Amino acid sequence: MIKELQLYNFRNYERKEVRFGPGTNVVIGKNGCGKTNLLEAVFLLLQGRSMRTGDAREMVRQGEERASIGGVFELDGEVEKRVVIEEEGTLSGKREVRNLRAVSFQPDDIWMVKGGPEIRRKYLDEVILGLKKGYRETLREYQRVLRQRNEAIKAVRRGEKGREHIRNWNPLLREKGTSIVEERRRAAGSMQKYMSETGERWNKGSIEMRYYTSMGGGADDAQKVGEKIERMEEAEIRRGTTLIGPHRDELLLSCGGRNVRRECSQGEQKIVTVMWRLAQARAMEKEAGRRVLLLMDDCLSELDEENRGLLLREVEDWEQALVTTTDDSREFDGVNRIWIEEGAAGG
Repeated sequence: MIKELQLYNFRNYERKEVRFGPGTNVVIGKNGCGKTNLLEAVFLLLQGRSMRTGDAREMVRQGEERASIGGVFELDGEVEKRVVIEEEGTLSGKREVRNLRAVSFQPDDIWMVKGGPEIRRKYLDEVILGLKKGYRETLREYQRVLRQRNEAIKAVRRGEKGREHIRNWNPLLREKGTSIVEERRRAAGSMQKYMSETGERWNKGSIEMRYYTSMGGGADDAQKVGEKIERMEEAEIRRGTTLIGPHRDELLLSCGGRNVRRECSQGEQKIVTVMWRLAQARAMEKEAGRRVLLLMDDCLSELDEENRGLLLREVEDWEQALVTTTDDSREFDGVNRIWIEEGAAGG
């Protein structure tokens, strides 16, 4: 778990030190005072990246040349970690804290169910990346094959090359695509299991996930997949793009027999996305053997008293969790409270 966090010129903080305890830590403060920034700093220390931005320069306090984040972790003894963010966006000190990872819930996670298929594919891939070494390289290889094959399709469409230039990429499209589909199906099965366990405890009903692949139900049959790729050739030339592969797949979620995207309220959708993050953390613990720190940003808003209670009791089971909120409450009696005041930029 994390015991202490030190920030220097990070986001809105000039200098700031925060101490955390075991179990649930509630970070309380008004909107805009820097609660989310604390969680981002912890996530960066543990994951080597921000969960909010791909541009590290955004994390350097305005007008400063660099920022630094330090942390003291308790993992069978104290471990110290420090990351420096330069003005141009480079990071140093990205060595991981052994056997400890972070899973972060953000309010924007609701787009996992409200948004399009590409967002759900991204979230499912994120789960797999936390479980399986080498999957990032598989994704990169598939994207490379997809780009090259799309270029070949466009060249054939323009009459510049023959169709063999498309077909030369078919075996790799099948191989890399099938590998991704298999991993996604496995991960969807695990997530369904852990989310359904939570759903039953919360009396929400079971969670069902259906992963639909454009490669067909026989994605594990190389011959059938190859034949389907060949049958799509004419349509692909007309459209100018690859029409089969995991880049076109969909993940559908239902809760208690209802389609989460179409039939559930926004509050219910938020509960499902919270369940997703909790299931992701469970999977990392049980299948990857990691200890997981929960970072729950504004997870209680829009929930009624019953659901807030269910979520807080669930979080109590974790070795450590950091939960942000705008208001203090009797719900937090007995847990470590951390107040972030206005003007926190000066520490």
